[in-house]
Amino acid sequence: MKNEKNRCIFLDRDGVLIKDVSYLKNPDDIFILPGTIDALKYFKMNGFLLIIVTNQAGIAKGFFSMDDLAAVNGRLLEIYESVGIAIDDLYFCPHHENGSVEPYNIKCACRKPNTEMIMNGVRKFGIDISKSFMVGDKDSDIVLAKNSGLSSFYVRNAMYEHDESIIPDFYVRDLKEVSRIIANLI
Repeated sequence: MKNEKNRCIFLDRDGVLIKDVSYLKNPDDIFILPGTIDALKYFKMNGFLLIIVTNQAGIAKGFFSMDDLAAVNGRLLEIYESVGIAIDDLYFCPHHENGSVEPYNIKCACRKPNTEMIMNGVRKFGIDISKSFMVGDKDSDIVLAKNSGLSSFYVRNAMYEHDESIIPDFYVRDLKEVSRIIANLI
């Protein structure tokens, strides 16, 4: 019997799944972006794993604590579970080399566009990179996809300036548009 590897949608958190409010520390400030729930259900129905990969430099910079991050991520996962969506894993990077909070003020291998978070998921779940995707709203997400061998979707976010020399596979408005494009690819 042929051993098939898993397909995965790797998802940035802020600006892709939820409204980017800059250094989110309060679970009550989570706002699920329109169309996200339907898109995640579509991915799950079509056999994709869902893994969140998110830089959270606010920890290294002292804007919020690991407990704050755990509360936000916990609430987000609860919201998805309440509508029947299981997120398979969530990886975060608390580091930033210009941070002020030890031990997080370091240069690391997990901060996007470095690939450690993706590679951890690939190893843990036996993911086929060639059949998987990265969805993000920052240049670092697209560079991460390129560094990892993933196809990439860039969700336009007016909060960040986009370097036009960093070219994703697809420019999209939101996660719902990602689901429509993937429907045509699989």
